[in-house]
Amino acid sequence: MTEAKFISKNEESWKALEAFNRRAVKGGIKTLNPDDVKEFARLFRLASHNLAYAKTHYPTSNVLPYLNRVVGVTHNYFYVRQSRSIKDVLKYFTNTFPSAVRETWRFWAVAAALFVFGFIFAWFYVAADLYRLNDIMPGGMGGFEVGETPEFGYRGIEDYSLFAAMITTNNIAVSFNAVAGGLLAGLGTILILIYNGLIVGGLFGFLRIAGADMVTAHGLIWPHGVVELMAIFLAGGCGLMLGKGLLLPGDYTRRQSLIMQTRAAAKLIPGIIMLLVVGGLIEGYFTPLPIDPIIKLIFAGFTFVCLAAYFMRGVNSNG
Repeated sequence: MTEAKFISKNEESWKALEAFNRRAVKGGIKTLNPDDVKEFARLFRLASHNLAYAKTHYPTSNVLPYLNRVVGVTHNYFYVRQSRSIKDVLKYFTNTFPSAVRETWRFWAVAAALFVFGFIFAWFYVAADLYRLNDIMPGGMGGFEVGETPEFGYRGIEDYSLFAAMITTNNIAVSFNAVAGGLLAGLGTILILIYNGLIVGGLFGFLRIAGADMVTAHGLIWPHGVVELMAIFLAGGCGLMLGKGLLLPGDYTRRQSLIMQTRAAAKLIPGIIMLLVVGGLIEGYFTPLPIDPIIKLIFAGFTFVCLAAYFMRGVNSNG
């Protein structure tokens, strides 16, 4: 095909694409109706093919920089992420995230059940022999001897800013490992949830049987634990969703199923990060305060009620 014939055959579609670009520049792509968006996308694909053809057959032609410019402008509307406004962020945290939590409750409920299974198993496992804590905890019995009653102390609040950052980073790593474990057909997620349940259950079992002050112990765990565990359950739910996409694709291909489950899980990720940050701040600045443990447990109950109310936000209007 001669260059002149190539231009004559496709010039009309290029001009139409330029017209769409001008409309998008004025009001944004959101101002286009669905049919216009489809046509915009069709013209973009066609121009992209024409650009590739021109690069091969007319590398010195003046049409090449023209097509580069037109296709480059259009590319921004389809592939460059638009900046998020404060309104979009508020909409996510007030509506999208709570709704996604409710919609995926079966997955994170299973994740919670796996954690509880590990917790209960470790409790009884350690209760039978306190030295078994060495089999579960990364740090073993922490220097305690059987017959010695563990005691708890408080560090100065000024020491906890760095501590809070470390906690948050660790919990984010655990949560994202739980999500990524879903790519191993969900097996990685299952093991991470059970393992973390083993750690917490083994610790509580050891403290209870060793005669520790359990009110103080619970006061050092649950003020931040309610929020952090919810974040980990949600992350585990995301991992199980990915596993389902791979193992049970239904009427879709595994690739299509995985993409759909990934998109659904992605709605939870920013909210999970938010919960982990809040939990880390509580653990770093409230939990270590030298106050009555009962107050801390009341605070933990308050955080539970607040989370429940938050996740039920809009449930009446959404059906």
